[in-house]
Amino acid sequence: MIKISLALTAAVALLSGCGNSEPLTSERYLESDKLFDQIVSNIESAPDLKKVIDIDHSRMGNEAGSEMPPSRVIMFSNNSLEAELVAENPLTAIDLPLRILAYEAEFGQSKVIYNSYDFLESRYQLSSNARLKELYTTSLKTVLTGVNPEKVSSFENDKLTENAVTTIQSPYDFETTLSKVIGAIESQDDTILFDQIDFQKNASTLSISTQPATLLLFGAPGPGAKAMSSAPTLGLDAFCQKFLVWKDSNDHVFLSYNNILELAERQNVSKSIALRFVSFRLNSVFEEALE
Repeated sequence: MIKISLALTAAVALLSGCGNSEPLTSERYLESDKLFDQIVSNIESAPDLKKVIDIDHSRMGNEAGSEMPPSRVIMFSNNSLEAELVAENPLTAIDLPLRILAYEAEFGQSKVIYNSYDFLESRYQLSSNARLKELYTTSLKTVLTGVNPEKVSSFENDKLTENAVTTIQSPYDFETTLSKVIGAIESQDDTILFDQIDFQKNASTLSISTQPATLLLFGAPGPGAKAMSSAPTLGLDAFCQKFLVWKDSNDHVFLSYNNILELAERQNVSKSIALRFVSFRLNSVFEEALE
């Protein structure tokens, strides 16, 4: 069992604050929930889109004793788009499925935000493909139908230092690596494994060939909410957290995940002590699973 040091956990809790035990008032959620519900309705009405999972960072954090403003992400799939992206570069799976975040931008004022195709193209050095860009853009346009354009925000920066992905080569085969990483996640008392997505299996339904690539979606609501308390837009990219287990054409197996401090840099938000703590867990605790 791989568990974070209790002394370190206590120190971080002390430095980052224990959170307010009183939940946010229901009125604070009204506008962001309305935006979120509109997006979900649009996804459910689109024949080529499928809802994967939604994660309410704020409410889950509040239940864990870590108060943060409204922030709720919806992940949805366009299987054709995702299969072609993963076939070109399996690391793109870290930014898939497609997702939109509804969040409180200012007290009482909510917006939605998402990543542009230019971000993916730049981050993963994708070949210029006007058809895929159009498919990506159309998918996002579809789910934003009926949302006031003034409520749609964007990031000023679509660039990252290199690609801000940490990759570790595994000494094990694909299935063993996947099992060990899942075991490491489930060994953490405060962590939830939300879902796992088998991109190779999904691509095979379209007769598109890809190398094995499985994405694990997980998170610890308490520490995560502390890390997002002053930066709710991190709920789009950095949270929930993502581990990608994948195999290259030479049958080498890897574990890849986001450098969440670089994601904070890109979003121009605070690299708080709580965020650095979560980064520490990703960079040291879970690496032990592959030793």
